Amino acid sequence: MRYPSFWQRRGPLAWLLRPLSRLVCLEAARRRRRARPVPLVCPLIVVGNITVGGTGKTPIVIALVEALHQAGWQPGVVSRGVGVKVGIEPLDLAEAQGASVCGDEPWLIRQRTGAPVVVHPRRRQAAEQLLARYPEVDVIISDDGLQHHRLARDIEWVVVDGRRGLGNGLCLPAGPLREPVATLVEADAILVNGGPVETLPATAIGATNAYRSDFRLTGVFDLFDGREHPAEYLAGREVLVLAGIGNPDRFFNMLEADGARVEGVPLDDHAAPTAAHAEELLGDGRPVIITEKDAVKWPVAPSGPEQVLVARGGIELPPALIESTLARLATLSARSPS
Repeated sequence: MRYPSFWQRRGPLAWLLRPLSRLVCLEAARRRRRARPVPLVCPLIVVGNITVGGTGKTPIVIALVEALHQAGWQPGVVSRGVGVKVGIEPLDLAEAQGASVCGDEPWLIRQRTGAPVVVHPRRRQAAEQLLARYPEVDVIISDDGLQHHRLARDIEWVVVDGRRGLGNGLCLPAGPLREPVATLVEADAILVNGGPVETLPATAIGATNAYRSDFRLTGVFDLFDGREHPAEYLAGREVLVLAGIGNPDRFFNMLEADGARVEGVPLDDHAAPTAAHAEELLGDGRPVIITEKDAVKWPVAPSGPEQVLVARGGIELPPALIESTLARLATLSARSPS
Protein backbone atom coordinates (compact mmCIF):
# COMPACT_ATOMS: atom_id res chain seq x y z
CA MET A 1 0.00 0.00 0.00
CA ARG A 2 1.30 3.45 -0.91
CA TYR A 3 1.92 5.96 1.86
CA PRO A 4 -0.08 9.14 1.09
CA SER A 5 1.17 12.45 2.41
CA PHE A 6 -2.01 13.18 4.41
CA TRP A 7 -1.08 10.33 6.78
CA GLN A 8 1.59 12.59 8.26
CA ARG A 9 -0.87 15.23 9.47
CA ARG A 10 -4.38 15.51 10.84
CA GLY A 11 -5.85 17.48 7.98
CA PRO A 12 -9.41 17.56 6.63
CA LEU A 13 -9.20 14.20 4.84
CA ALA A 14 -7.83 12.45 7.93
CA TRP A 15 -10.63 13.87 10.04
CA LEU A 16 -13.22 12.84 7.43
CA LEU A 17 -11.96 9.25 7.59
CA ARG A 18 -11.61 9.17 11.36
CA PRO A 19 -14.86 7.21 12.04
CA LEU A 20 -13.54 4.36 9.88
CA SER A 21 -10.18 4.69 11.60
CA ARG A 22 -11.79 4.13 14.99
CA LEU A 23 -13.46 0.96 13.76
CA VAL A 24 -10.12 -0.38 12.50
CA CYS A 25 -8.46 0.40 15.84
CA LEU A 26 -11.25 -1.29 17.78
CA GLU A 27 -11.15 -4.41 15.59
CA ALA A 28 -7.35 -4.64 15.81
CA ALA A 29 -7.50 -4.33 19.60
CA ARG A 30 -10.26 -6.95 19.78
CA ARG A 31 -8.27 -9.45 17.72
CA ARG A 32 -5.17 -8.98 19.85
CA ARG A 33 -7.16 -9.27 23.08
CA ARG A 34 -9.07 -12.41 22.06
CA ALA A 35 -6.18 -14.28 20.49
CA ARG A 36 -5.55 -17.67 22.08
CA PRO A 37 -2.54 -19.02 20.18
CA VAL A 38 -0.98 -22.35 21.14
CA PRO A 39 2.71 -21.94 22.03
CA LEU A 40 5.35 -23.71 20.00
CA VAL A 41 7.96 -26.00 21.50
CA CYS A 42 10.61 -23.30 21.21
CA PRO A 43 10.63 -19.52 21.68
CA LEU A 44 9.43 -17.28 18.84
CA ILE A 45 10.37 -13.67 18.17
CA VAL A 46 8.15 -11.53 15.96
CA VAL A 47 9.82 -8.61 14.17
CA GLY A 48 7.00 -6.48 12.80
CA ASN A 49 5.48 -3.04 12.62
CA ILE A 50 2.20 -1.31 13.40
CA THR A 51 2.34 1.04 10.41
CA VAL A 52 1.82 0.60 6.69
CA GLY A 53 4.91 1.12 4.56
CA GLY A 54 8.48 -0.03 4.84
CA THR A 55 10.24 0.36 8.16
CA GLY A 56 13.36 -1.69 7.40
CA LYS A 57 12.45 -4.94 9.12
CA THR A 58 14.44 -7.27 6.88
CA PRO A 59 17.91 -5.89 7.76
CA ILE A 60 16.92 -6.11 11.42
CA VAL A 61 15.85 -9.74 11.00
CA ILE A 62 19.19 -10.50 9.34
CA ALA A 63 21.09 -8.77 12.15
CA LEU A 64 19.08 -10.67 14.76
CA VAL A 65 19.75 -14.04 13.09
CA GLU A 66 23.46 -13.26 12.98
CA ALA A 67 23.51 -12.16 16.65
CA LEU A 68 21.74 -15.34 17.72
CA HIS A 69 24.18 -17.47 15.72
CA GLN A 70 27.09 -15.74 17.43
CA ALA A 71 25.52 -16.45 20.83
CA GLY A 72 25.26 -20.17 20.07
CA TRP A 73 21.58 -20.37 19.14
CA GLN A 74 20.21 -22.14 16.05
CA PRO A 75 17.58 -19.75 14.65
CA GLY A 76 15.12 -20.42 11.87
CA VAL A 77 12.91 -17.92 10.06
CA VAL A 78 9.30 -17.97 8.91
CA SER A 79 7.81 -15.47 6.49
CA ARG A 80 4.65 -14.92 4.51
CA GLY A 81 6.27 -14.53 1.09
CA VAL A 82 4.63 -11.33 -0.13
CA GLY A 83 3.68 -11.28 -3.79
CA VAL A 84 4.00 -15.02 -4.46
CA LYS A 85 1.63 -17.99 -4.34
CA VAL A 86 3.23 -20.62 -2.16
CA GLY A 87 0.56 -23.31 -2.38
CA ILE A 88 -1.02 -25.56 0.22
CA GLU A 89 2.20 -26.77 1.82
CA PRO A 90 4.84 -24.43 3.28
CA LEU A 91 7.86 -23.82 1.07
CA ASP A 92 11.33 -24.62 2.39
CA LEU A 93 13.72 -22.20 0.73
CA ALA A 94 16.37 -24.92 0.58
CA GLU A 95 14.19 -26.29 -2.22
CA ALA A 96 13.29 -22.96 -3.87
CA GLN A 97 14.75 -21.93 -7.21
CA GLY A 98 14.78 -18.19 -6.64
CA ALA A 99 13.02 -15.15 -5.23
CA SER A 100 10.22 -15.37 -7.81
CA VAL A 101 8.72 -18.42 -6.06
CA CYS A 102 9.25 -17.46 -2.42
CA GLY A 103 9.46 -13.66 -2.21
CA ASP A 104 12.40 -11.29 -2.24
CA GLU A 105 12.78 -10.77 1.50
CA PRO A 106 12.81 -14.45 2.56
CA TRP A 107 15.24 -15.23 -0.25
CA LEU A 108 17.57 -12.43 0.84
CA ILE A 109 17.43 -13.57 4.48
CA ARG A 110 18.33 -17.11 3.41
CA GLN A 111 21.19 -15.92 1.20
CA ARG A 112 22.65 -13.57 3.79
CA THR A 113 22.38 -15.77 6.90
CA GLY A 114 22.24 -19.40 5.74
CA ALA A 115 19.51 -20.00 8.33
CA PRO A 116 16.60 -22.28 7.40
CA VAL A 117 13.65 -20.25 6.08
CA VAL A 118 10.12 -21.53 5.49
CA VAL A 119 7.42 -19.48 3.76
CA HIS A 120 3.64 -19.71 4.02
CA PRO A 121 0.79 -17.21 4.57
CA ARG A 122 -0.20 -19.18 7.67
CA ARG A 123 2.87 -18.61 9.76
CA ARG A 124 1.89 -21.17 12.39
CA GLN A 125 1.92 -23.81 9.66
CA ALA A 126 5.27 -22.52 8.42
CA ALA A 127 6.71 -22.69 11.95
CA GLU A 128 5.55 -26.27 12.45
CA GLN A 129 7.06 -27.30 9.12
CA LEU A 130 10.31 -25.55 10.03
CA LEU A 131 10.60 -27.45 13.31
CA ALA A 132 9.71 -30.76 11.65
CA ARG A 133 12.42 -30.36 9.01
CA TYR A 134 15.05 -28.74 11.23
CA PRO A 135 14.80 -30.20 14.76
CA GLU A 136 18.02 -28.41 15.70
CA VAL A 137 16.25 -25.03 15.50
CA ASP A 138 15.83 -23.69 19.04
CA VAL A 139 14.39 -20.22 18.31
CA ILE A 140 12.15 -19.01 15.48
CA ILE A 141 12.03 -15.49 14.08
CA SER A 142 8.92 -14.35 12.25
CA ASP A 143 9.71 -11.78 9.58
CA ASP A 144 6.64 -9.59 10.00
CA GLY A 145 3.44 -11.12 11.38
CA LEU A 146 2.83 -8.80 14.32
CA GLN A 147 -0.88 -8.81 13.48
CA HIS A 148 -0.92 -12.58 12.77
CA HIS A 149 -2.28 -13.39 16.22
CA ARG A 150 -2.76 -17.12 15.63
CA LEU A 151 1.02 -17.32 15.80
CA ALA A 152 2.14 -17.56 19.41
CA ARG A 153 4.99 -15.20 20.18
CA ASP A 154 7.23 -14.89 23.21
CA ILE A 155 9.02 -11.68 22.23
CA GLU A 156 7.78 -8.79 20.11
CA TRP A 157 10.06 -6.30 18.39
CA VAL A 158 8.25 -3.40 16.71
CA VAL A 159 10.15 -1.47 14.04
CA VAL A 160 9.23 2.18 13.41
CA ASP A 161 10.53 4.33 10.56
CA GLY A 162 12.66 7.09 12.02
CA ARG A 163 11.47 9.76 9.58
CA ARG A 164 7.75 9.01 9.37
CA GLY A 165 7.37 7.87 12.94
CA LEU A 166 3.76 7.00 13.69
CA GLY A 167 2.48 9.49 11.15
CA ASN A 168 -0.61 11.32 12.38
CA GLY A 169 -1.23 8.63 15.01
CA LEU A 170 -4.47 7.43 13.42
CA CYS A 171 -5.43 3.96 12.20
CA LEU A 172 -6.24 3.10 8.61
CA PRO A 173 -7.60 4.64 6.45
CA ALA A 174 -7.19 8.03 8.17
CA GLY A 175 -3.56 7.29 9.07
CA PRO A 176 -0.84 4.65 8.68
CA LEU A 177 -1.50 2.60 11.83
CA ARG A 178 -2.62 -1.02 11.62
CA GLU A 179 -3.15 -1.11 15.38
CA PRO A 180 -3.63 1.55 18.07
CA VAL A 181 -0.57 3.34 19.42
CA ALA A 182 -1.24 1.67 22.78
CA THR A 183 -0.01 -1.60 21.22
CA LEU A 184 3.55 -0.34 21.58
CA VAL A 185 3.34 -0.52 25.36
CA GLU A 186 2.98 -4.31 25.06
CA ALA A 187 6.07 -4.71 22.86
CA ASP A 188 9.31 -6.02 24.32
CA ALA A 189 11.32 -3.57 22.25
CA ILE A 190 10.75 -0.72 19.81
CA LEU A 191 13.44 -0.03 17.24
CA VAL A 192 13.33 3.40 15.65
CA ASN A 193 15.06 2.84 12.34
CA GLY A 194 17.00 5.80 10.98
CA GLY A 195 15.89 8.40 13.48
CA PRO A 196 15.94 9.39 17.15
CA VAL A 197 13.87 7.58 19.74
CA GLU A 198 12.25 10.95 20.42
CA THR A 199 10.37 10.42 17.15
CA LEU A 200 7.90 8.48 19.28
CA PRO A 201 5.54 10.21 21.68
CA ALA A 202 6.38 9.45 25.31
CA THR A 203 2.92 8.00 25.83
CA ALA A 204 3.58 5.40 23.12
CA ILE A 205 6.66 4.00 24.80
CA GLY A 206 5.43 3.55 28.35
CA ALA A 207 7.63 1.11 30.23
CA THR A 208 8.95 -0.47 27.04
CA ASN A 209 12.56 -0.15 25.99
CA ALA A 210 13.09 1.89 22.84
CA TYR A 211 16.28 1.83 20.80
CA ARG A 212 17.65 3.55 17.74
CA SER A 213 18.85 1.45 14.81
CA ASP A 214 20.59 2.67 11.66
CA PHE A 215 21.40 0.96 8.40
CA ARG A 216 25.05 1.54 7.58
CA LEU A 217 26.30 1.31 4.01
CA THR A 218 29.52 -0.69 4.01
CA GLY A 219 30.09 -0.73 0.26
CA VAL A 220 28.77 -1.79 -3.12
CA PHE A 221 29.47 -4.81 -5.27
CA ASP A 222 29.34 -5.02 -9.03
CA LEU A 223 26.59 -7.25 -10.34
CA PHE A 224 28.75 -7.96 -13.40
CA ASP A 225 31.76 -9.58 -11.73
CA GLY A 226 31.16 -9.32 -7.97
CA ARG A 227 33.95 -6.82 -7.46
CA GLU A 228 33.67 -5.01 -4.14
CA HIS A 229 33.98 -1.26 -3.66
CA PRO A 230 33.97 0.71 -0.39
CA ALA A 231 31.12 3.08 0.43
CA GLU A 232 33.38 6.01 -0.43
CA TYR A 233 33.37 4.81 -4.05
CA LEU A 234 30.02 6.55 -4.61
CA ALA A 235 31.11 9.96 -3.35
CA GLY A 236 30.59 12.59 -6.05
CA ARG A 237 29.21 10.14 -8.62
CA GLU A 238 26.03 10.76 -10.54
CA VAL A 239 23.92 7.63 -10.21
CA LEU A 240 20.46 6.29 -10.89
CA VAL A 241 19.08 4.61 -7.79
CA LEU A 242 16.29 2.06 -8.15
CA ALA A 243 14.47 0.83 -5.06
CA GLY A 244 11.46 -1.48 -4.85
CA ILE A 245 11.15 -1.19 -1.08
CA GLY A 246 8.50 0.15 1.25
CA ASN A 247 10.22 3.51 1.82
CA PRO A 248 12.60 4.20 -1.10
CA ASP A 249 13.26 7.77 0.04
CA ARG A 250 15.14 6.41 3.05
CA PHE A 251 17.50 4.56 0.70
CA PHE A 252 17.93 7.58 -1.59
CA ASN A 253 18.69 9.86 1.37
CA MET A 254 21.25 7.42 2.75
CA LEU A 255 23.19 7.37 -0.52
CA GLU A 256 23.04 11.16 -0.77
CA ALA A 257 24.42 11.40 2.76
CA ASP A 258 27.34 9.25 1.58
CA GLY A 259 28.08 11.78 -1.17
CA ALA A 260 26.37 10.28 -4.22
CA ARG A 261 24.45 12.54 -6.61
CA VAL A 262 21.19 10.63 -6.75
CA GLU A 263 18.33 10.48 -9.21
CA GLY A 264 15.81 8.21 -7.54
CA VAL A 265 13.69 5.65 -9.38
CA PRO A 266 11.11 4.37 -6.87
CA LEU A 267 9.07 1.21 -7.40
CA ASP A 268 6.26 -0.24 -5.31
CA ASP A 269 7.38 -2.44 -2.44
CA HIS A 270 8.38 -5.92 -3.68
CA ALA A 271 8.01 -4.80 -7.31
CA ALA A 272 10.67 -5.69 -9.87
CA PRO A 273 11.62 -3.73 -12.98
CA THR A 274 10.70 -5.26 -16.30
CA ALA A 275 13.50 -6.23 -18.65
CA ALA A 276 12.60 -3.26 -20.86
CA HIS A 277 12.75 -0.87 -17.88
CA ALA A 278 16.11 -2.30 -16.79
CA GLU A 279 17.51 -1.91 -20.32
CA GLU A 280 16.29 1.69 -20.36
CA LEU A 281 18.07 2.42 -17.10
CA LEU A 282 21.29 0.80 -18.33
CA GLY A 283 21.10 2.87 -21.51
CA ASP A 284 21.26 6.08 -19.49
CA GLY A 285 25.00 5.65 -19.03
CA ARG A 286 25.07 6.39 -15.33
CA PRO A 287 25.67 3.54 -12.87
CA VAL A 288 22.47 2.02 -11.54
CA ILE A 289 22.46 1.44 -7.77
CA ILE A 290 20.01 -1.11 -6.35
CA THR A 291 19.35 -2.68 -2.98
CA GLU A 292 20.18 -6.29 -2.17
CA LYS A 293 16.45 -6.93 -2.06
CA ASP A 294 16.13 -5.66 -5.63
CA ALA A 295 19.25 -7.50 -6.77
CA VAL A 296 17.59 -10.89 -6.33
CA LYS A 297 14.98 -9.81 -8.93
CA TRP A 298 17.12 -7.79 -11.37
CA PRO A 299 16.03 -9.09 -14.80
CA VAL A 300 18.98 -8.20 -17.07
CA ALA A 301 22.59 -9.35 -16.81
CA PRO A 302 24.94 -6.35 -17.12
CA SER A 303 27.24 -6.54 -20.15
CA GLY A 304 30.14 -4.81 -18.44
CA PRO A 305 31.47 -3.50 -15.13
CA GLU A 306 30.06 -0.54 -13.19
CA GLN A 307 26.65 -0.74 -14.82
CA VAL A 308 24.72 -2.19 -11.88
CA LEU A 309 26.06 -1.79 -8.36
CA VAL A 310 24.38 -3.40 -5.36
CA ALA A 311 24.44 -1.49 -2.08
CA ARG A 312 25.53 -3.66 0.79
CA GLY A 313 25.33 -2.89 4.47
CA GLY A 314 23.60 -3.85 7.65
CA ILE A 315 22.32 -2.86 11.04
CA GLU A 316 24.29 -3.19 14.26
CA LEU A 317 21.76 -3.93 16.96
CA PRO A 318 22.19 -2.17 20.32
CA PRO A 319 24.18 -4.43 22.69
CA ALA A 320 21.70 -3.82 25.51
CA LEU A 321 18.86 -5.09 23.33
CA ILE A 322 20.78 -8.23 22.41
CA GLU A 323 21.68 -8.88 26.06
CA SER A 324 18.09 -8.53 27.24
CA THR A 325 16.80 -10.71 24.40
CA LEU A 326 19.34 -13.46 25.11
CA ALA A 327 18.44 -13.38 28.81
CA ARG A 328 14.76 -13.68 27.97
CA LEU A 329 15.42 -16.56 25.57
CA ALA A 330 17.44 -18.39 28.20
CA THR A 331 14.50 -18.12 30.61
CA LEU A 332 12.03 -19.31 27.98
CA SER A 333 14.25 -22.19 26.93
CA ALA A 334 14.74 -23.33 30.50
CA ARG A 335 11.02 -23.81 31.02
CA SER A 336 10.33 -25.34 27.58
CA PRO A 337 9.94 -29.13 27.34
CA SER A 338 13.07 -30.88 26.14
